[in-house]
Amino acid sequence: MDRRTFLVKSAGLLLGSLFVSRIPVSAESFFPPAAGPPRIALIIDDIGFNLRRAEQFLKADIPITFSVLPRLCWSVESALALHAPGHEIMLHQPMEPFSTEVDPGPGAIFVEDRPECIHHVVAENIATLPNVVGVNNHMGSKYTQQPKKMGQALDVVRNRGLFFVDSLTTGHSTAYACARQMGMSTIRRDLFLDNQREVPSVIRQMKRLRARALKHGSAIGIGHPRPDTVEGIMRFLETPESRDVAFVYISQIL
Repeated sequence: MDRRTFLVKSAGLLLGSLFVSRIPVSAESFFPPAAGPPRIALIIDDIGFNLRRAEQFLKADIPITFSVLPRLCWSVESALALHAPGHEIMLHQPMEPFSTEVDPGPGAIFVEDRPECIHHVVAENIATLPNVVGVNNHMGSKYTQQPKKMGQALDVVRNRGLFFVDSLTTGHSTAYACARQMGMSTIRRDLFLDNQREVPSVIRQMKRLRARALKHGSAIGIGHPRPDTVEGIMRFLETPESRDVAFVYISQIL
């Protein structure tokens, strides 16, 4: 066997052994962790009821992604005003909760809706809001547990080139898994900041979010346009702990 034939066969054997080995292949094999400090993305939901409350978050002077409910009196104005300084805008798509006593609001989709109705409602919600780059669910504890129905809603989101964030309003949500299966750019939130509507609680949640970012490289927190929430975020930003993380838009983590 000449030297050239030997080298070709040896290379073939080496490649073959790599393909049959049991070394796990993960995303980290191809995409190393992003350089720089751990990142935190904050989403403020339920925008559209009151522009003044939403604008209070601009004082924080950090990147914030605002998720706007459709078809409310201040929906369009809020999307325009909050995007003007450069902040990211999402559609906060209302979805059916388990409780029949809770109204998800205008522009909601329900499990019993026909697919064409779901497509029309979601498409119209996206079209009515300017500068939308992504979507997350508002409520939806019932709707997000239905993979087939989630697929019908996500069809519209994907076809418009938008990303999807699973708000995880239930631990049984299939939304994130469905979006991944459909090849979409998607992610899940880590913590709600203001389930307890007190400034000390919001500060504690921000510190938990920081710890998660330090451990995993990034973390996503969802809050709401409430005075205690903005004050808690502002107070956290004054602490030394806030200096070893970077605040970014949700698209920068995706």
